[in-house]
Amino acid sequence: MRITDSLRYGGLQTNIETSLDNLNTVQSQISTGKKLTAFSDDPAGASQSVALHSALIDNTQYSRDSDSAKAYLSATDSALSSATALIQKGRQIAVQGANSDHTPESFAALSSQVDGIVSQLTQIANADLHGKYLFAGTNTKTAPFDAAQIYSGNSSSVSATLGPNYTLALSTTGSTAFGPAFIALKSLKTDLAAGNVAAISADIAGADKALAAVSTARATTGAKIVEVDAVTQRLTRSAGEYNDAVSKIEDVDLATAFVQLQSAQNVYQASLSTTAKAFQYSLADFLH
Repeated sequence: MRITDSLRYGGLQTNIETSLDNLNTVQSQISTGKKLTAFSDDPAGASQSVALHSALIDNTQYSRDSDSAKAYLSATDSALSSATALIQKGRQIAVQGANSDHTPESFAALSSQVDGIVSQLTQIANADLHGKYLFAGTNTKTAPFDAAQIYSGNSSSVSATLGPNYTLALSTTGSTAFGPAFIALKSLKTDLAAGNVAAISADIAGADKALAAVSTARATTGAKIVEVDAVTQRLTRSAGEYNDAVSKIEDVDLATAFVQLQSAQNVYQASLSTTAKAFQYSLADFLH
């Protein structure tokens, strides 16, 4: 097949356009810092990038949920800690009241102190976080205990999704954690008011039972805090790994890119020079 001048010039023009495209591509990569700006740049890499960004979005949401779970559990633990201190104070009053060397007035004063403890404990049992009650189960919009310490929550649990197929129950049931304490303290209040020393002595055991219930709730909550902390650390590591993987696919290695830029510039200049010489030779040949 005879190669005509038009074919030869067309090939040279194609070379110029290709080398210019390559030069523009490298310049764009250096200016943006990204080597992947369109799906067509690297279809396989783009697919991996999409998957990684999706994983990052999920990881970010799990991180937010783990932060919320930690706040919820920490607030629960703080309330249970305060409850423990109040019940211990009630137990001390029971021990004090078990001493028969009291006047009716002193028994009445001790009973009044316990009444105050019951009131404070009710406030703690009705603790909330961002307007949601901690000890009401999933009935978070209604205070779990009324003025008579009757429980109106449920035994279902608020939960947090911390990963694929990974849900952690967060709630402490108010009736389980505080019920024994209200029973013991109200009994103690009545027995102190009556000056019933024998019954007051028995109330000490009730206080111990109440302390055990709160202690169990705190231990469970503490274990969950440890679990959430471990999840948070894992999610932080995963976020770093995902970002590193995305960077390897999308980001430009500037040192390599500048070498490629110099090469692309050389190729482009060579294409222009070759084409210019070809045109000069043809024109001279034509004139002769």
